[in-house]
Amino acid sequence: MSKIKLKSLHAFAVDALLHAGVREADAVTTADVLVTTDTFGVLTHGTKNLRGYIQKINAGGLDAAAVPTIERQGPAFAMINANKSLGMVVGSMAMRLAIEKAKTCGIAYVGVRGSCHFGAAGYYANLAAEAGMLGLAMSNADPVIAPPGGRSKTIGTNPFSFAAPLGGGRSIFLDVALSQVAALKVIMAQEKGQPIPDSWLVDENGQPTTDAFLFPKRASLQPMAAHKGYGLAVLVELLASVMTGAGILSEIASWNLDLSSENNAGHAFIAVDIAQLMDYDRYLARVNQMADELHKAPKASGVERIFLPGEMEWDKRDAAMASGELTLTDAMVDSLKALADECWLKLELY
Repeated sequence: MSKIKLKSLHAFAVDALLHAGVREADAVTTADVLVTTDTFGVLTHGTKNLRGYIQKINAGGLDAAAVPTIERQGPAFAMINANKSLGMVVGSMAMRLAIEKAKTCGIAYVGVRGSCHFGAAGYYANLAAEAGMLGLAMSNADPVIAPPGGRSKTIGTNPFSFAAPLGGGRSIFLDVALSQVAALKVIMAQEKGQPIPDSWLVDENGQPTTDAFLFPKRASLQPMAAHKGYGLAVLVELLASVMTGAGILSEIASWNLDLSSENNAGHAFIAVDIAQLMDYDRYLARVNQMADELHKAPKASGVERIFLPGEMEWDKRDAAMASGELTLTDAMVDSLKALADECWLKLELY
């Protein structure tokens, strides 16, 4: 297993983005999002995807020089056109705008259209938590899920996240795709030649299948928790797509399989200023009361600890920040090495 210093990884990401024509401020923002995501242990959505974003820039599906524009706004809302900018750039801009508006109105919604894959939704929700607010972040995505009773890819995994401040620099947060399982797990089963649970996929006839090799051409992902996950995916589509003017369902192109096409994804961000609803210290006391009761819940046999949503990720981030380094997966090493060769950059692994 290879390791890299966090500072080196961040600097490498910035340099690679600058090489692709991205402005320095946008390169730093994007690197911040991706490296922070890696420190939370969400290695599928961090710097592993950096090469894909740069390939999409080079193919014309993203515009390295794009500047997101606010097309409509009021005291408690705004609509932003990403203009094919990097999703991390417009995502950070949108959530920070929601936070500023919530300081005045107590709650704010900011929608985005014309965007692309923005990485991990949890990063943006946590921006609100850092500001003492409850944050929601979500995005629609290209269709890979069959709705209950369906037999073809109709709706995206539509990631959804919330974060609420807990005190001590931490938050309670959840960041999930709304499929029963990540597509990557199906691919891993293919690589190992293993069957999968019949709750992961439906085949071309809409029937559950244990054959991982049918995906993606002849099978679709099932929604998380059947009709419940499907219903939440529709909610995300409404907030992030229908209401923003972004692509709807089949109008979304795959960000990494169709590099030359505009992704046309939509995002939605909501910030709630807790201090305007109640005394903030009282909120902290109450949220920690809730956390303590959850931690102290009776444990099943063999279980040592009950975790809050996001607690495992915070433990990983604290460890990464303490050591100043990150252990990379083989897939990350392969992607970053290839990008280093393409950009004539040095990758300082050890």
